[in-house]
Amino acid sequence: MRLAANIAIFIAFLATGITSLSVHAQYYKTLPKGVRAAVYRNIQTSDINSTYNQSSSLNPISYKINVNSQTIAGIEDPTVAGIFNYVEQVYPEGFSKLSAGAFKISGSAQLNVDAYGLAYGISDKVTFYGALPIYKADVKMKYKRTKQNNFSEVADLYSTETGNDLAQGFGSIFENTPDLISGSTIQNLITENYGYRELGDWSGQGPGDLELGLMYNFLERDRYGLMVTAGTIAPTGKEDDPDILQDIPFGDGQWDAFVEFGGGYRLQERIFLNSYARYTYQFASQKELRIPGGADNSLSDSKGSFREKLGNKLLLDVDADYQYSDWINFNAAYIFENIDQATYDSSYGEANDWLANNTDSSSHNLRFKAEVTSVSAFMQEKFLLPAQIKIFYQTTLQGVNTPKVDRYEVEFRMFF
Repeated sequence: MRLAANIAIFIAFLATGITSLSVHAQYYKTLPKGVRAAVYRNIQTSDINSTYNQSSSLNPISYKINVNSQTIAGIEDPTVAGIFNYVEQVYPEGFSKLSAGAFKISGSAQLNVDAYGLAYGISDKVTFYGALPIYKADVKMKYKRTKQNNFSEVADLYSTETGNDLAQGFGSIFENTPDLISGSTIQNLITENYGYRELGDWSGQGPGDLELGLMYNFLERDRYGLMVTAGTIAPTGKEDDPDILQDIPFGDGQWDAFVEFGGGYRLQERIFLNSYARYTYQFASQKELRIPGGADNSLSDSKGSFREKLGNKLLLDVDADYQYSDWINFNAAYIFENIDQATYDSSYGEANDWLANNTDSSSHNLRFKAEVTSVSAFMQEKFLLPAQIKIFYQTTLQGVNTPKVDRYEVEFRMFF
């Protein structure tokens, strides 16, 4: 699986949470009529270098490339190409068995996100908001040799054939052939045979997808309340470039519509329980993608037009708030995230199924928050400005087809 695809799954939920604009610990609280809120959140991730696979096992993010008779056409090194060409001409059986070795290209990434939000209380029960993340990503690539050439093994097969001077000569040549494959050879294979841009470290920055929504607090009592939120996500972020293996998309290229429902309950004077669920429908869009060569072969030398319908998303949150004082509160949350399998429609037959393979994902996360707030003090006329500072830590506990990542966040909110 490509690095971009792994990180895109994580980005799909990265900025979620800035839209929760409650002034107090209760999830269902909206802004009072005429009150505005400005939100800034900085999100930083740990080094993202591994992912949970379909069996929930943790594996490094990497690509495997084998230089053999099927891929040698992309090698421009005259010595390596010459060896293969010679064998193909004089002894085809040896050509089909020949391998110059294998490489693993591993990738890791770090993200830094500045998310900005604005909200306005249309009434005491209805709040309008907009949120936009600005991404900065850095990707590091590494080469590692995983398999040596089999020149000596092939030489042993044919040099012992009695009565076949050609086979014996072939074996003699390969017994004395050095190992000529290097990182630059693999680089040449990627660029010339497959048509990708040169591999290496990559960095980029830019806006993500813009979210707009309405929050409606339709039920509020002394100890509990309920709220529904609905909105859309516009494709304003940079999409994945099919010609760059190591780039990271900041958006998924299509419109989304979502609805969120949740509520809260005051368990004790200073303890609040909250829970909500968000369902996002992703509309289909037309995209130019690489046509995979097989179910397990994401590298390809050709592109085509596909109608892509990304899987719909579900987010579930269950959390508890402890209000230590009017100034300080703490929160702990369990968060479940799920993305259904994508579907593809094109004239490329099996490629539609190959692209859809393993595009579903899920993750279980634990999140902690500490908050300093002056809202209560402001309402009691004990402080000049109503504002909040929040610090978050979130970690992935387990998942399927999703990266293993820790994220650290600092958020500042001001009400005016």
